[in-house]
Amino acid sequence: MAEHSVQEIREAFQEHLSTQGKHQNTIRSYANDLKQFMQWSRSSFGDAFALAELTRSDVQDYRTFLLTRNSSPASVNRKITALRQFFEYCVAQAIMKENPAADISGISAEPRAPAVLPRKDALLLARTAERNPGPLEAAVILLLLHSGLRSSELCAMTVGDVHLTPREGRVFIKGQRGKTTRFVFLSTRAQNALRQYMRWRGVSVMAKRLRKEPLFITYEGNPLTQQAVDQLVKRVGRSAGLPDITPSMLRNTYASNALQSGKSLDSLARAMGVSSVKTLQKLKEELDDGQER
Repeated sequence: MAEHSVQEIREAFQEHLSTQGKHQNTIRSYANDLKQFMQWSRSSFGDAFALAELTRSDVQDYRTFLLTRNSSPASVNRKITALRQFFEYCVAQAIMKENPAADISGISAEPRAPAVLPRKDALLLARTAERNPGPLEAAVILLLLHSGLRSSELCAMTVGDVHLTPREGRVFIKGQRGKTTRFVFLSTRAQNALRQYMRWRGVSVMAKRLRKEPLFITYEGNPLTQQAVDQLVKRVGRSAGLPDITPSMLRNTYASNALQSGKSLDSLARAMGVSSVKTLQKLKEELDDGQER
């Protein structure tokens, strides 16, 4: 198969991932993973890359090659997943007869403790966001940090998902098909940040005609995306002198604080919309070990 044809298939696969709602970071990672596999294939076999000639042994050899390069289990597993999904797409498009990565297993590894911000860094990040001239940064940072929301959940929220009264504040989180899966109570600090943002946004939770509008928009008026949330969090982090901050770190920090305050694993999992408590269990073990030391 000609090189340009493979490139066209890769681009079509990326479009396919986008229509499935995959995060742009995931799409870019998969694209890089496919490129690396093609480079390895050409250097290993000395021939032009040919999809139709790939076998299970080729993918298995590539997996072994990655291990010799001291790649982390998470990195190896993601690369194999990228190949598996790409080949599955090719089979569905009748480009390949079978998926050579279909039954290639991943690398088992002990789950690592999630990255968590120390208390002083979390406070510094929140203060930095609150001092920002615009209200969006504080609302996003404090909702992620104090409520444990996923960035995808934050971006999917509508005006009607917000419930604010003088006595309490909470937001409703939707799952697939727009059904409410849970509600999350907001800290006083998060409520204040959200109220300021909504005043700037010019919307009220009582305005029924606006209830289905996206809650969060950029200063340019576009709906907030996960990529924009990533950039916002990193930007505020750099302003606070905390590089490499991610939305998932803020979610993990919320979980850590909740566990330290005595919240049970099961109740925390329900509050965060987590189906498995394995990661939370690892986080709790790390906290317990730290207390013992």
